[in-house]
Amino acid sequence: MNASHRFPVWLLAISTVVYGLGCSPTAGAPQAAPAAQPPAAAAQSTAAPAPPAASGQSQAGTALQALVDAARREGQLTLVWSALTLGGSEGAAHLASGFNRLYGLNVNVQFTPGLNMAEMAPRLVQEQQAGRPATTDVYIGPARPLVTLMDADAVEPVDWASWASNIHDSRMLAPNGVGVEAAPFLVGITYHSGKLTGSAVPTSMEDLLKPEFKGRIASTPYAANFDYLASPALWGERRTLDYVTRFADQVSGLIRCGEGDRLVTGEFDVFAIDCGTWEALRLQAKGAPVAQVVPRDAALMFYWYLAVPRNAAHPAAAKLFINYLLGREGQDYVYETHFADHPLVPGSKTIADIEKARATGAQITTIDVAFYQRSDNKDLDRVAGEVVRVLQQR
Repeated sequence: MNASHRFPVWLLAISTVVYGLGCSPTAGAPQAAPAAQPPAAAAQSTAAPAPPAASGQSQAGTALQALVDAARREGQLTLVWSALTLGGSEGAAHLASGFNRLYGLNVNVQFTPGLNMAEMAPRLVQEQQAGRPATTDVYIGPARPLVTLMDADAVEPVDWASWASNIHDSRMLAPNGVGVEAAPFLVGITYHSGKLTGSAVPTSMEDLLKPEFKGRIASTPYAANFDYLASPALWGERRTLDYVTRFADQVSGLIRCGEGDRLVTGEFDVFAIDCGTWEALRLQAKGAPVAQVVPRDAALMFYWYLAVPRNAAHPAAAKLFINYLLGREGQDYVYETHFADHPLVPGSKTIADIEKARATGAQITTIDVAFYQRSDNKDLDRVAGEVVRVLQQR
């Protein structure tokens, strides 16, 4: 399938969904993240093959060591993503240190702030089709652009189970191992917890149609996440468009994801549908009176994925880096920067948010690669355009 026809429709929403991804700067001069010096022998043992207590362990250790040796020969890892993703330049330096320490390497991690997640996918497709090296050795982004890369055969299948100790569960993988889930984001209703308490807190999207919320609600100009509801497995197209038509009359303003401070100032009391739990948690960390509820009738969760482009210049280092990010140390940093970590990684903090939502009776729909590959979800781009039109003409 030609990926180019997907790009214009979903770029508007995804490029602005998480941490202002649509506001990333254009690529500038490369910024080198400091490479760690060779660690002590105790640290180096982390990357050594496991003792041959079992055949499977021995084979996994051998495969891992082969990747470590290949990454050492490559000598570099090139990373390009938004300056606000994973802490930008500072985050890349932090992750480079842990990555090199884990495997006993001294790889030069070269980070350049550049295209956001949605824009990067068609760039990588174009580079693959032209036979040029990929802009980045590691792609990070949600399911929709990853499916674009998959349709163009622009991401490499990886047998993670054969060597990657941190990628231990097949539920973390896109088909054929072409992507690994990095972190989930629950979306819902962010609200001013000083103004709305107890029974006044909306717990469903239907609640937002009550007269008392008229003129108190903000939504996004790109109708973030409403298109998912149009899936036949959820609300369907007709119910979604009927709802948005009524919801638009309740909305008093349109704001971008990352502008939750406008709830703190009192400009709005509610923001829906938001772009993930991270928004409320970010503001809570500053002491702001903001909270989030996952609506019982629209419980959605999407994942960021990590993948290696087929034409990556440093594929061995890229695979090892992804395994590092799925370990507890890497996941702790993902949580530090985006308030999310994978629920299947031991020690997950996000799993408490997921269990809290399920305790309310919410049936969470995961917006993953499988969701986009369903034949009855192929028309969601068109519905997204209709929803945007309704909201913007409120």
